[in-house]
Formats: sequence, C-alpha cells, structure tokens
Amino acid sequence: MNRLVAALLVALALWCIGLTWVVVKNPSEALSPELQMGETPVIAFVHGDSIQSGYAFIAAQEQKLFKAVQEAQSAIELESGPLQSEAQELIEYGNSGAANAEEIQMVQRRLGEIESQLMQMQQTGTNRLAEMEAMLQAEVTKKLTDEVMAFAVERNIGLVLNWGQSGEGVLYGAMGWDVTDPLLEFINGRLPVVEVESSETL
Repeated sequence: MNRLVAALLVALALWCIGLTWVVVKNPSEALSPELQMGETPVIAFVHGDSIQSGYAFIAAQEQKLFKAVQEAQSAIELESGPLQSEAQELIEYGNSGAANAEEIQMVQRRLGEIESQLMQMQQTGTNRLAEMEAMLQAEVTKKLTDEVMAFAVERNIGLVLNWGQSGEGVLYGAMGWDVTDPLLEFINGRLPVVEVESSETL
C-alpha cells in the first residue's frame, strides 16, 4: 500500500514538473507574435490640446455649429416675435386700469400659455443644437481616429498617446500590442475557485 502511494506521489510530482515546464516554455496563445517574440513598439505622443486648436477639420466643424446656433436663434426670434408682441399688449392692457378682475384673470392665463409656448420653442431649438453638436463631434472623432491611424501606420509607430488637458489616453494602438484578452485570462485565472454547492431536489 505504501509503495502504491509513493508511486502515485512520484507520478504526480513528475506531472506537475512537466506542466510547469510547458506553461513557462509556451506563453499564452492569446499573446500576439510581437509580444511572444519580445518585440517593443515604437511609442510617440501628441499634445491633444494643440491638435484640438490646430486641426482645420475641427475648426470647420466648430464653424458649422456656430452658424447653426445663429440660425436657430434667428428662427426662434422670428417664430416667437408675434407671441412676444401679444404678451406685451396683454401686459399693457392688464396694467392700464381699464381691465376688470375677470379680464385680468384672462390676461394672466393667456400670458402663462404664451410663456409655455416660448419655453417649448427654446427647448426644441436647444435639443436640435445638442443633436447637431453630438453628430459633429462623432464626425471629428472618426476623422481624427482614421487620420492618426494612417499617420502611425505610414511611420511604423505602434502606439500614439495623448498628452494634455484634453485627457491622457491611447489615440492609436497597433493590434499587436493589445493585451486585453490575455489580461482577462490572467486576472480571471487568479480569482479563487468558488465551489457551487449542489442542492439535492426532494
């Protein structure tokens, strides 16, 4: 019996040694060939604030938004003009002393309706501008991403980092340096194994 246990322990030890050698010798297949071969990327950075202020495409998009704001404001003023004139006439009549109590109540009610309409016009214009701003921002993001990638690929740069008040981060990263999947495999592998207790059904 002791010999059998000893033989099993020796076999288990040999198996563990072999497994350790395989793991150390062969890194995770999720790693890219560049990382497995120990290559290092060419890393560069840009001043994001300078890109923000110096990129002509961004300036053109900002000009579009500025023009849209002016047009929206003009449209609101044109549409709200008659309502504002009516409100002014109602206020003057209500304060003239010629209106009785019932008419003053009617004036107040109508002024409330006018105020609600004007607020609705303003909100509609604000929503349209917010949608346009989001659309223009998405265009800027896509355009800038594509251009940074083209620049990096042409100059064989593996990573382009952003540095500035606009926030640090990776503007471009070649796929060979993306370690998201192996990192997930690594950190999930370090979690303690939780045994799920199976409940017997009666």
